[in-house]
Amino acid sequence: MSCRGWRTERFDSWFAKQKDTVAGVADPGYKKRGKVILWDDTFVRYNEPHIGKAAVKVLEALGLEVSLARRRKCCGRPAFSQGNLDAAAKLGAHNINLLNRTGDDRPILFLEPSCYSMFVDDYRELKIANAEPIAKRSFLFEKFVNDLLDREPHRACFDHRPESVAIHAHCHAKSLMNPIFMPQLIERLPGRTAKLLDTGCCGMAGAFGMMESKRQLSLQVAALMLKKIYAEGPGVTVVASGTSCRHQISELSRTKPKHMAEVLADAIC
Repeated sequence: MSCRGWRTERFDSWFAKQKDTVAGVADPGYKKRGKVILWDDTFVRYNEPHIGKAAVKVLEALGLEVSLARRRKCCGRPAFSQGNLDAAAKLGAHNINLLNRTGDDRPILFLEPSCYSMFVDDYRELKIANAEPIAKRSFLFEKFVNDLLDREPHRACFDHRPESVAIHAHCHAKSLMNPIFMPQLIERLPGRTAKLLDTGCCGMAGAFGMMESKRQLSLQVAALMLKKIYAEGPGVTVVASGTSCRHQISELSRTKPKHMAEVLADAIC
């Protein structure tokens, strides 16, 4: 089992260098249609900046002005999952205070479902003060995009391309919402067909699958997911928006799964 390597340039450093629109794809008629905050989680910031870049490209194509949460800290998911509730609460309090100080109601978009669930569920459980207003502003990236396109289906231009997509939904996303919108979002792209796989946990579950004592159990849990993926046949694009899920799938198969943001960004005209 390998660990994902660091990238030579952090996502937030790349973002800070950009001028005007980052991707340069926004329709002039859609400029300043709205503003959002993109939560660049630890893996996006340090290990997978290409996912953050893809998300910015999509959001700008939809006419949105993107900002990052400067001076944000880890959402606290690793600490929370290990039972270190005091550390998770301290991190959460910092993030909630930071976002409340913005003085506006910009939506906060999350690429990583386990970070999203901290903001909309676990911060409440930890009884962090003033967490409720931030929870109401928090959205999973793909749900936000799908809802926007549901209201304005012609908001962005996507190319036509035959492609079969199989989606493995993250456990945290499934626990908080019906994931049926995920294949609906893919099928907004002309020529694509999508299937939501009937899978359970990927078996990685954060650091769980990395532990030597849990590795065999992790592989057993992953077996059903892999069977479903293999059943889709060669050539299918696998989408998994959870970092742990993508890591597990890529380690245990020849498949290189993508984040939903990558598939959408690749389809922009």
